[in-house]
Amino acid sequence: MSQTHETLVSLPDGSTQAFIHRGSHADLGVIEQIFKNRDYALETLRRCEEFDQKFRALTAAEKKPLIVDCGANIGASACWFAAAFPGSHVVCFEPDGANFQLLQTNTKSLDAELHMAAIAAIDGVAALVDPGEGEWGYRTRQSETGDIPVMSLNRLVNCKKSTGYVPFIVKIDIEGGEKELFSEQTSWIDEFPILIIELHDWLLPKMRTSQSFIKAIAGHDRDFVYAGENIFSLKNE
Repeated sequence: MSQTHETLVSLPDGSTQAFIHRGSHADLGVIEQIFKNRDYALETLRRCEEFDQKFRALTAAEKKPLIVDCGANIGASACWFAAAFPGSHVVCFEPDGANFQLLQTNTKSLDAELHMAAIAAIDGVAALVDPGEGEWGYRTRQSETGDIPVMSLNRLVNCKKSTGYVPFIVKIDIEGGEKELFSEQTSWIDEFPILIIELHDWLLPKMRTSQSFIKAIAGHDRDFVYAGENIFSLKNE
């Protein structure tokens, strides 16, 4: 691992954490987005109280909320969600080995299950692609000769539900991988009251990476709320 640095960050429960990073533009950008700009804070939503009540109802019933972090990078989003929703079980996917080492370090005190893998519609393998965007821009490409495991999100959710976990939040920032993820087997969508996604047509012009997401989400009774770079897809009940 390259030289690391330590930054004290403020978490949504009012606590602080010494967060480890490489001092790179990408790592500092992740820290700014999540801990300073609070990109995943629900209080920006008009329905914030509704979802807080859902979370409290789950924990009061001694049920274990499930948060899935697709594109966990170095662990900032996982730390944020774990502090915002204490007692949750966070499942993280990060395919890059160097990012994954920092993810392990930064989440070691959490109830977190870490996969050095990519997430997709179906199981398989992929190759890691570095398009030169920095450590937060790594992508995967499905390849029979790749060495990155790929796990089906639908299978993961079904497995977690069978062991008693209750889906609550899924966050997706996978650098264009959403094109494949939403192409099939999307029954997991309405398992999650909150789906947060960053789309990447801006990064990959003419690749239509958001098209399958738009088609898949249009068939569900959910609100569609922009907040900064992200879309919050909120289940209506």
